[in-house]
Amino acid sequence: RWRATILPMRRVPTLLVSLITLLPCAACAHDSGREFARYYDEQGLFALNLPAANDITVTPPQPAENGPGLLTGVVSSPPAPSPSPASGGFGGGIDVAAQGEPDQTVYQAFAVTADGFDDLDQMALYLLTGDPIVDVTIDDPTRVDGDPGRLIVADIDRGGQITSSVAAAMTLGDGATGYLIVAFFPPGGWDDERDDFERIVRSFRTDVPPGLETFPVGGQAS
Repeated sequence: RWRATILPMRRVPTLLVSLITLLPCAACAHDSGREFARYYDEQGLFALNLPAANDITVTPPQPAENGPGLLTGVVSSPPAPSPSPASGGFGGGIDVAAQGEPDQTVYQAFAVTADGFDDLDQMALYLLTGDPIVDVTIDDPTRVDGDPGRLIVADIDRGGQITSSVAAAMTLGDGATGYLIVAFFPPGGWDDERDDFERIVRSFRTDVPPGLETFPVGGQAS
């Protein structure tokens, strides 16, 4: 089994889900086969496309005395597979041949207070790269809803063993509210995950009117 540890903000230990245990690592095809639907944040701070089949957990606001606080967030996780009798076999089990390999990628999106960051370097260091278990493999400029951002891809190295990989796109937004989009996936899987992650980042929009139906909204994914 591999574990994707979702890194907490320092001094805001409950900002992100601290630990997600995922299914055994399996090879992924470049064509993920995921279908997407529109997610609207209940606070009206962002909207983006997420896998329609995933389970959605809304993260409530979490103010912080020091450092950035969480304004709103969402965690999108693949549902656990339902056991079913294996054809031609003795007893129960999952018919992998019929169902295919389970999806294992967890997505997250967060709006955070950003006025304490001087620049994107400081934001990236605080949120992700300052942790010694994070081994950065890609650090490139990007755009998030038209604003300057950073794309960071890294391996999570625990005692010399890479246990998972992470991709993160972040921006300071308007300087007061910043945004973070994250994907955790099996080690070394960036080539397979890149297309869907970039698609999600491209779909990200801010300043969404609150009160819209949150998830899913059919026919709006692109």
